[in-house]
Amino acid sequence: MSTPIRYYFSLFILVIFTGCGATPGFTTSKKTLPNAPTYTYIDTKGNTYAISQNKFIYDPVSEDDTIDGLDDEGYHQEINISLNDYAKIAAACDRQFEETQKELPANYNGNVIPTLLRSYPDRTDELTLSIKGVDELDYILIPYIGNE
Repeated sequence: MSTPIRYYFSLFILVIFTGCGATPGFTTSKKTLPNAPTYTYIDTKGNTYAISQNKFIYDPVSEDDTIDGLDDEGYHQEINISLNDYAKIAAACDRQFEETQKELPANYNGNVIPTLLRSYPDRTDELTLSIKGVDELDYILIPYIGNE
């Protein structure tokens, strides 16, 4: 291929990519969802999980077997997550708000009433979870904190 043809071919390819919205070599902006809520889940032991569009924060009730009598629940973790991970977690949380939550049984002996918060800039929705809701959220969230 001669030099002028190569030049015009390269220019043609560049026009095709930029014409369809692609910008070769540029990834400067982080993708976000407008008006996406943040979620805070407090499990039956009091561990807190805070989820935003790009961050997953796990704050355990106790990091050590200490005199407080609480089990070791691992260590505080802040994990960067993808927008796809956020969307998966958000869908699981939103599903809890759509389902009817059964009252906790009379013999429930958890340390804390399990709660899910969904926070928007102008309001916060709060939900007391059933044991089924706790199980469903634990299934989605526990893998993010690993074996801690």
